[in-house]
Amino acid sequence: MNKRVKKLLFAILFCCLAVPGGMYGATEFFGEGFGEWMIGYQPGRVTQSGGMASSSVTEGEMQVIFLDVGQGDCTVVRTKKADMVIDCGDKGSADEVVEYLRSQGIHELEYLILTHPDSDHIGGADEVLAAFEVERVLMPDVGNDTKAYAEVLKQIEENEVVVEHPDVGDSYLLGDAMFWILCPDPELVRESDLNGSSVGIKLVHGENSFVMCGDAEEESEQAMVERFGNALECDVLKCGHHGSSTATSAEFLKVTDPTWAVISCGKDNPYGHPHAEVMAALEDDDVQVYRTDCQGTVIAISNGKELKWRGLQFDGSQKY
Repeated sequence: MNKRVKKLLFAILFCCLAVPGGMYGATEFFGEGFGEWMIGYQPGRVTQSGGMASSSVTEGEMQVIFLDVGQGDCTVVRTKKADMVIDCGDKGSADEVVEYLRSQGIHELEYLILTHPDSDHIGGADEVLAAFEVERVLMPDVGNDTKAYAEVLKQIEENEVVVEHPDVGDSYLLGDAMFWILCPDPELVRESDLNGSSVGIKLVHGENSFVMCGDAEEESEQAMVERFGNALECDVLKCGHHGSSTATSAEFLKVTDPTWAVISCGKDNPYGHPHAEVMAALEDDDVQVYRTDCQGTVIAISNGKELKWRGLQFDGSQKY
């Protein structure tokens, strides 16, 4: 099955999931072969979004903004009717994240996904929670003995925000987009391996899709490959763990088969991210790479069929 046909099936699947009994209707429509292809994609539940987003996003459009927060992660997903933030960078970037969200006219977040409790992912989350109404926090059922994590929990409690520990296969609607939970595998959720506990998603908007899995590393990637197989195929892969060689394994890259990759990391960071092995693998597969350390904030704009790229320091034409 070629990539365009799979995209069409995802678009039809989205429409089916938006109505009661959607998955069963889709399986019946496509037959047993559809069910086999979508192994692992049976959603545990579908959560409907209802938040209001700024009119700066046009009808039928989705924006995925990979914010430059230095050596950390923060991704903003915008649709006409709802907004979502995935991670909030570290404490030092919190003001910038809040300022950016306000500059976009955002007042409410339908979802705040905290992939795992490392400070470079959740350090700014307490300030985001304090500044905006958040309907629901999605995070793994694992903790961290740090001040940053304690402050996030305190703010969640003070704001009485609903917290969910999503299961693999759960589905959520975000305006006219949707996302599936890809990880963590329950057996990999442990405080001794916070990276392996990362919540990862596949975000789908019409024919366009993104796979973003926090700091999930090779063990978690292998679990996703075994569970989802070719259903992991996407247009955009956000490389795990800031482009570390502990992620973006050969099999995961082969199965996701992205056209573009995004790496969020800090300029001249002490970890050497992204690692040369990952950059070489992406180049060998002819994947176009955008890096926040090279190009600053990177924005993908989807109309449901095509993706356009914009940024503060480039026009979408450069390749690194």
